Amino acid sequence: MRLAAAVLLALAALAGCGGDDEPSPEEAVRAAVQRFGDATAKKDYREICDQLLSSRLVERVEGVGLPCEQALQRGLGDVKNPRIRIGDIGVQGGRALVSVRSTADNQPPSDDAVELVREGGEWKIASLAAPDEGGGAATTTTPQATTTEPTPDHDDR
Repeated sequence: MRLAAAVLLALAALAGCGGDDEPSPEEAVRAAVQRFGDATAKKDYREICDQLLSSRLVERVEGVGLPCEQALQRGLGDVKNPRIRIGDIGVQGGRALVSVRSTADNQPPSDDAVELVREGGEWKIASLAAPDEGGGAATTTTPQATTTEPTPDHDDR
């Protein structure tokens, strides 16, 4: 009887440890960058400012003297058919660096690095940088320099 109870307890414990639905840090970072891409393509500057940018980057964007949404609209409003292709993702603790290739109609492609930080349990865009000649990040810019592409399963609801 004791053995049966022990086996049942062990099986119950194993069942409770099954399939962890939480994404890996790399998957969560990829999803955050893709959300940024989707929101940029939709020109949803409110989502970008309120949900996707780190608080520090919002402060920097607003440093131009405009609210975040208006600053992004001014910088991204004329970008047509923006797309991104997500490349390598590196995660170290609460920081991540993602290489992206950005394209848009009538603009040359751009290879960039997107830095993310963990903020409030979520991955947030902290900065955008163009890689230098050696492949490292050389300059940091605000989101006005980025173009994006919506995911194929995009839902406009």
